[in-house]
Amino acid sequence: MYGLALIAIIAVMGGAIAYIGDKLGTKVGKKKLSIFGLRPKHTSIIVTIVTGILISATTLGVMTAISWDVRTALFGMEELKAELVSLNSEVDVKTNELELSRAALETKTQEYIAINTKVKETAAHLIQIMAELDEVTGERDRAAAALSLLQSDYSLAQRDLAKYQGDIKSLQATKNELDSRIAGLNTKMNELNTAKTALQTDVDRLNELAVSLKKGLQIVREGTVVFRTGEVLSTSVIEGGKSPEDTAKMLGESVYKTNVLILDKLGVADKKLEVLWIARSEFDQAAALIAETNQAVIVRISTVGNTVYGEPVIGRLELFPNHLVYNKGEVVYSEVVNAPRDAQQAEEVVMGFLQKVNTTAVNQGILPDPIQGTVGSMSGAQLFESVNRVKRYSGKIELTAVAKTDTYTAGPLQIEIRIKSGL
Repeated sequence: MYGLALIAIIAVMGGAIAYIGDKLGTKVGKKKLSIFGLRPKHTSIIVTIVTGILISATTLGVMTAISWDVRTALFGMEELKAELVSLNSEVDVKTNELELSRAALETKTQEYIAINTKVKETAAHLIQIMAELDEVTGERDRAAAALSLLQSDYSLAQRDLAKYQGDIKSLQATKNELDSRIAGLNTKMNELNTAKTALQTDVDRLNELAVSLKKGLQIVREGTVVFRTGEVLSTSVIEGGKSPEDTAKMLGESVYKTNVLILDKLGVADKKLEVLWIARSEFDQAAALIAETNQAVIVRISTVGNTVYGEPVIGRLELFPNHLVYNKGEVVYSEVVNAPRDAQQAEEVVMGFLQKVNTTAVNQGILPDPIQGTVGSMSGAQLFESVNRVKRYSGKIELTAVAKTDTYTAGPLQIEIRIKSGL
């Protein structure tokens, strides 16, 4: 707007200058004035030109004095050009910086997208972890309940342990007394050795009688009875807490092995023949119970009734928890008796002591044989050796049965008989 006004002023001034010069030149020409001896015509031209120059110079001077823009246009053009170049350079620099900023913004945008994706993945993983945490918390609660039960059992075991420790101290004192009397009993060795032969004869007679009794029990129906009611066919231990499929597989293997044992006992060559029959419902129920427990389970397969040769064996499954009943070296039973006077009394003392050991072991949780009611067995040589040792003493003696190995509920119980005299 200011430039248009300036152009208008210059145009008006130009017109005024032309008009004044023309009038001045005309007036000079009419008066026939002469400058420097020139003709009036030429003088008027010179006056017109000089007048125009003076008026133009005066106009520019006045405009320069009163207008900063005119001064800038006349004298500051180079400075403006230099400043314009500088500003263009700065614009280029700012443009480059803008491009770099855009590139950085694009990079940050990609990073933001990647971080956002990672956050979503992390959130999904966190949800999964929370679900696993809930499951672990449930297992922890169940473990805490089991631990509480175990602590209760542990407290009961500690009370029993204190009682057993008192019994052990009493037995140790008795042992020390018996050891002090052993030195005086060596003189009776010859007498006991003499009775050894008589005792062995009695043992042989008893073995022959036992064989005869077994043969007599085999005939109770029309045919030969090969398995009696309640007779244990096999005993195995299966770990609980497995999957139902694995548990059923292990239980099936136990049944299969029992079938093979029956075929071997009957002398049947075809090992694929199925002679052991167990109800499917009973099998499935036993497998489910084993899978639900978290400890070892004793699986005992026994007969339901008497089985005659040629008939299938109808079996049943019995389940028992398998616990450690006796540690190796632990006392099973102990009692003080009067030393026997002869071989027959010595045998009666030992047999009575073994019956009490068997009863104690059954009461402690070892599974007895359903037919014989025994939890272990002793060979004839071991029995003879025990009787022979008892006959060497006189007066009161202490008989102690000690477990030879760690013994669990499944058995069998193997014992060592220790004798102490001098009571």
